[in-house]
Amino acid sequence: MNQLELNEGNDVGGAHRAASPEPVTQRGRRTRAQLIDAARRVFEEKGYADTRIGDITAEAAVAHGTFYTYFESKHELFREVVGMLVSDFVTEARSVPLVGYSPAERIERANRGYLWAYRRNARLMGVLEQAAVMDPDVREIRLDARHTWVKRAEEAIHRMQVEGQVPAHIDPYYAANALGSMVDRFAFVWLVLGEPFEEQQAVETLTQLYCGALGIERTPKVLP
Repeated sequence: MNQLELNEGNDVGGAHRAASPEPVTQRGRRTRAQLIDAARRVFEEKGYADTRIGDITAEAAVAHGTFYTYFESKHELFREVVGMLVSDFVTEARSVPLVGYSPAERIERANRGYLWAYRRNARLMGVLEQAAVMDPDVREIRLDARHTWVKRAEEAIHRMQVEGQVPAHIDPYYAANALGSMVDRFAFVWLVLGEPFEEQQAVETLTQLYCGALGIERTPKVLP
């Protein structure tokens, strides 16, 4: 995934595609939402591979056959759960106060927002990472989510190049991939594997590295 510009714009990208047609009745929409919410809880508890459709319907308190009214498979429902995860990342990242509009300040805000969002969703992110290694279908879902953020970051870096803030020789696509992977892997190790870290120092260091790689000037902050 890539976090730069995560908190800007309204389109959450291809990862959030409705798996099945939206129900036309209020009751249908409520039942579908129950299944998605229940699936997330079960996936977080059992993991993707060990989750059965019966586990989900039991958690949602609906009949087993009701599942197939709204979804064709566990894979389809998991894609929807991950789509909601992408939306939640955007919402959480936008909750970070905006303190300035310079490239460095925007990158700092994006990094902080990404860590906040990852912390909120760490259990499901751990499931997604694990399942993507073992299951080709889940790998596709994982890459869809990642491509959403890489594209956003690539576009942001390109805009900064047009504005003369980032050197033209830097390839926006590869920079977005490399720098996004740095922040994403940091979040995984610290928030899923449980390596302790101090948020202020982490955000400051990630921002310094991100800005340095793009040739953006940033005055180091003096932390307490």
